[in-house]
Amino acid sequence: MESTALLEDSATGLGRGRLSILLATDGSEHAVKAARHLAGTLAPRHAEVRLLTVLNIELAMGEPIDADARQARIDRETEKAVGETRRLLTEAGQSTWVGTRFGYPPDEILADIEFSKPDLVVVGRRGLSRPASLLLGSVSDFLLRHSKTPVLVVP
Repeated sequence: MESTALLEDSATGLGRGRLSILLATDGSEHAVKAARHLAGTLAPRHAEVRLLTVLNIELAMGEPIDADARQARIDRETEKAVGETRRLLTEAGQSTWVGTRFGYPPDEILADIEFSKPDLVVVGRRGLSRPASLLLGSVSDFLLRHSKTPVLVVP
């Protein structure tokens, strides 16, 4: 079955402009599945996708003398979280950029949504941690309840 590309006008191949999407990713199987869904659904070059990962605050803390080592750890953890999702979206012709925040993922993602004001937020159903919820992960459930921006949860 062929997927229909979002935003594509059949006569001109152009849509209303670039869609701003925030894809929250932790590198989990569900986050990669969400990126794969976007890559297969969006018309090439019709979206700018911000890949957002939220890291443990402890990664950012330390003495000034170990700042280089800390930054290297942050860079490694960020790449683990966004690498595959970025590859999938870039290969599909989407513009991507990476954002990293530190703290409690639901709160930080919501704060980023309020700051960046994307047109759409996309998350996988579950993340790396095994939340108590049987159907939705705690982050996706929180975003569905609190985000003023539409949230697409990819199962």
